[in-house]
Amino acid sequence: MLLIKIDQNSRQPIYRQILEEIRGRIERRSIQPGDRLPSTRQLADLLGVHRSTVALAYQELWALGFIDLRPGARPRARSRMRLPGTGDDGNEGLLHWPTAASKASTAVMRAYERIQPITSRDKKAIIGFKTLDMDHRLFPVEHFRSCVSRVTKKKGLSLLGYGDHAGFPPLREYIAHRLQTHGISVTPGEILITNGSQQGIDMVLRMLAAPGRAVAIESPTYGHILPLLHLAGLKPLEIPVRHDGMDLTALSRRMRDRHPVLVYTMPTFQNPTGVTTNQPHRERLLSICEQHRAVILEDGFDEEMKYYGKVVLPIKSMDTRRIVIYCGTFSKVLFPGVRIGWIAAQKECIERLAAIRCFVDLSSNMILQAAMHEFCSDGYYDRHISKMHRVFRRRMEAATRALRERVSPEWAEWADPTGGYLIWLKLKPVSKPPSDWESWFAAHGVEVAHGRRFFLSDPPDAYVRLSISARDEEEIIEGVNRFAGALRGLHARGPE
Repeated sequence: MLLIKIDQNSRQPIYRQILEEIRGRIERRSIQPGDRLPSTRQLADLLGVHRSTVALAYQELWALGFIDLRPGARPRARSRMRLPGTGDDGNEGLLHWPTAASKASTAVMRAYERIQPITSRDKKAIIGFKTLDMDHRLFPVEHFRSCVSRVTKKKGLSLLGYGDHAGFPPLREYIAHRLQTHGISVTPGEILITNGSQQGIDMVLRMLAAPGRAVAIESPTYGHILPLLHLAGLKPLEIPVRHDGMDLTALSRRMRDRHPVLVYTMPTFQNPTGVTTNQPHRERLLSICEQHRAVILEDGFDEEMKYYGKVVLPIKSMDTRRIVIYCGTFSKVLFPGVRIGWIAAQKECIERLAAIRCFVDLSSNMILQAAMHEFCSDGYYDRHISKMHRVFRRRMEAATRALRERVSPEWAEWADPTGGYLIWLKLKPVSKPPSDWESWFAAHGVEVAHGRRFFLSDPPDAYVRLSISARDEEEIIEGVNRFAGALRGLHARGPE
């Protein structure tokens, strides 16, 4: 006989009390696997409850795997695998993930571990120049919130489906029109909306990846593309970056020797060096790639942030032979959280990328894309760019002035950027370099990005990238003070 105590005053439903009692007895083996349980009618009569209550408990026990239910037969207890509990978190699993995972994914894991922030008991005590995050204090939150609200009211139902694989059509039309101000002539059909420019780069690499293929990259370069190349199985070929941009003589030699299928470049405010190439350099790069029939992936992540001097038009603006794929993003001017970027390329290329997108993530967020279109169409985007130019012109001037005043030429050298958020410094040799450069600076209250993370192979010199994207003028000046103090300490240390 199965005796179960029912508490009529309990907040727990009666069927749940029955379920938990039987489940507990099966797990404790007071009910053995194969033991027959009372029928629903018998147990209902015994407990004084409705038969449907017992049936509901039995149905859930069956769903959880604790009993077998067969038509015309009484339920039988069964042995099921134990469910993991909170105490199992520290147990080693059956799989050895370093062996199970691919070498490429292991390399990505190592890269991910290297970019994790340095932990600090008092995070406020550290001034961060390490990441290219945006200053949340400048986000036009209220304007964007009102745009989200309006498009949800006007088009809510139509935006809740998957939508066009290439992105929200009105936003593609807006981007195509806006690119004309940068000299790029494309139609909306030649635009694909992406979840940030990072996804755009990833999809382009997937499209071109094949065993044995090589990709020419600037050295140093955007650190996050290196793991993507490993994952795609593409061989990166490092092309040095000089004061005027990619070394095109070295690129020509690589083109003849290795025939890379793609050249990845950031001609405007190159990350990490901040270098902007001139018109003749861009023309020569395009000619070299046309001659060798290589695709150019032009990363225009910072295109809008030219706040000194004349604007040099993108390489894509001269692309009469349709070999340039241009990536852009709203992340580095507005806010990264909306994850909206775009690719501009020949229509057939866009169709191939849209096919990849279909099987990678089906489509992107239509509500946010519609809100972004509303935000741009209402003029908020242009006004925000003007504000960002004013703000970061002052911030960059504060940064470069503080560097000139506090950092000795015997410690480091750099070139003042013409826009963007980055300053690239070449550090002078010290007799006793630290084993971990970033930890050394963090110990002096400032986070920086050590140059090694932007190279595929070890560079001959030590470099540091400073990003002012999330810091105001007061923080920048104090951060440079701390940075200078850390350099002073390095040069004051004698040899072992």
